Amino acid sequence: MSNWIARLQRFGLYLLALALFLAPAGVSWGLGLLVLGFLMELGVRIRQRRPWPASTALWLILGLAVYALLRGWLANYPGGTWSVRWGAGLDWAQLAVVVPVAYVIGGNQRRLLRVLALALLGMLLGAMYRLDWALLWADPAAFAESRPGFGVPTIVFALFSGTALIGLFTLRWRWWGGRHDSVHLLRIGLWLLVTALVAQAFLLTLSRGAWLALAATAVLGLLLVASRRGRRRSPRLLTWLGGGAVAVLVLMNAGSMVERVTAEFDTARALVQGEVGYVPDSSFSQRWHAQRFGLDLWQQRPWLGWGPGSAKALLKASDDPSVMLTGYGPLEHLHNTYLEVLVQLGVVGLLLWLALFAALWRSVQLACRAGSVDVDVGNFLLLSLVYLMLWSLFDFHSMQQAWRAYWGVLAGGMLAVGLFPRTARTEPGAGAG
Repeated sequence: MSNWIARLQRFGLYLLALALFLAPAGVSWGLGLLVLGFLMELGVRIRQRRPWPASTALWLILGLAVYALLRGWLANYPGGTWSVRWGAGLDWAQLAVVVPVAYVIGGNQRRLLRVLALALLGMLLGAMYRLDWALLWADPAAFAESRPGFGVPTIVFALFSGTALIGLFTLRWRWWGGRHDSVHLLRIGLWLLVTALVAQAFLLTLSRGAWLALAATAVLGLLLVASRRGRRRSPRLLTWLGGGAVAVLVLMNAGSMVERVTAEFDTARALVQGEVGYVPDSSFSQRWHAQRFGLDLWQQRPWLGWGPGSAKALLKASDDPSVMLTGYGPLEHLHNTYLEVLVQLGVVGLLLWLALFAALWRSVQLACRAGSVDVDVGNFLLLSLVYLMLWSLFDFHSMQQAWRAYWGVLAGGMLAVGLFPRTARTEPGAGAG
């Protein structure tokens, strides 16, 4: 019985990973099978009195879920019917999907790497499937400015592809290593091709916030590598090839990148100088006024917030032209995850949120020090968490299915290595950095 349940859980996990960027229906099925298997295994363990290991991060995510449900039940705000509040509370509670993911991954590093590989494969297939080939062939310049999101909002795809780039670089030795034969050269060529495709997709998003977040994360990654003694040095040829590929991609996209960066320079300068008049066609202006609106809301109910789903409802009910998109209506969110948490769940919710991130970071650190997870895998998890935290300064999509599945895989992996530090197996020959 237990073996059958374990197979069901693993199938759900692998389906979730492969479908993450490929098929929304597959994500739903994967999550459903994963949770079903988890509940069945939980029932078996309760009957047999075999408790699972626990950690601070586990209790924090469960505490956040319970708190969100309670706030959804007790909240009161304009437009916040019981169904709206309870549904939004359930959306927050579903972030606890990291728990079944973590227990299925367990202490098996190979399983975690398999999940990441399937997610990368799904991203490549999904992007190719949703690519506007007709526009690409007919007008490459127009395609370069179209900001494709490949099935999700553009800035969200920038989060996903940026994380994939972190993985491709931090785990590069798993592609580069091995015997120097034809298969070895094929792996290196495949790594270069995949890295170029993902980097190009990331640049095509023209997402300034994601660019800044990834650049800051890259600096931290370089500092981590530079501070480590006895680190592996990249082969000179691969270093030149990688640097050349990056230079070519930047040159190919230089025109649209420069235009995107400088497009709202005057608006940004005006905002810095205190000229905060609303500019309808400026994303800087929209974000500035949305966050001022959010801060005003938070100050009215600082400790417990307005309740789950409140920011969207209050934006809609405000009739404030400075939080309206021309031709579309009110903004959907405040374009800042931390401010959203403050408005919806108050200081209490934000403290739980930040404490959870700190606990996940600590979880990976302890696993690396204990040698129960390889250094390169630990670096990927930590840098991905940093990138997610920086990206969260610019947007909020935590209640969307795609983001929730991404969170489940990433945070689930981080939780897993901390829950099972003694059983995680390291792999011989894994590289550092």
